[in-house]
Amino acid sequence: MGNIAAFFDMDKTIIWENTGLSSARFARKQDLISPAQLIKTAFKMILYRLTLLDIESWYEKSIKSMAGLAIEDMESFSNQWFEVMVKKTIYKEAVALIRDHMDRGHRVVIVSNAISFIVHPLAETLGVHDIICTQLETKEGVLIGKIIKPLCYGKGKRDYAIRWAKDNNIDLSRSYFYTDSHFDMELMRVVGYPVAVNPDVRLTFSARRCDWPILRFKRVPAF
Repeated sequence: MGNIAAFFDMDKTIIWENTGLSSARFARKQDLISPAQLIKTAFKMILYRLTLLDIESWYEKSIKSMAGLAIEDMESFSNQWFEVMVKKTIYKEAVALIRDHMDRGHRVVIVSNAISFIVHPLAETLGVHDIICTQLETKEGVLIGKIIKPLCYGKGKRDYAIRWAKDNNIDLSRSYFYTDSHFDMELMRVVGYPVAVNPDVRLTFSARRCDWPILRFKRVPAF
């Protein structure tokens, strides 16, 4: 019998911010992107929520534009962005739930389609040591503008989680997954205890049909 894990999606589950749009807004404040680029990012986010966006193609184009950036600079930007834009949007209830799982001896994992630079500051703040996320190719400390496929999204997120569970002797049938998005249905179906948190319309419908618990966190910051 394997160990138990509690997987947590990031955006709208642990935090009420959308990290893609939030990081773009912060980049604009730092004069790192143009107003037009910020508007384009916001538009893409709308298409994503409406399932009208080829997310892999969008990721490839976005990451390609980051070619040549130093990992050190990306980490510095992400840490600043997190402190200014994200830390204040961490749900108090999410932190309490994470700590409850830790107290019960469960491995807590943040699983997100965001890139590692975006996820790490949150994980460090929460004391979470396990992360499953979209990874980027690097060479000699510099981004080369390519993602490591598949994206940690949909079926890819499920497959990464299954692989991680196997490598870490985790029993998925006894494990938990908390998410807000119907895009995560693939992973929800392989854990024993799927939980919808602040669910979108389609996940709300699926959760009710499958008799999964639904949690709705209030926007009360943990820090």
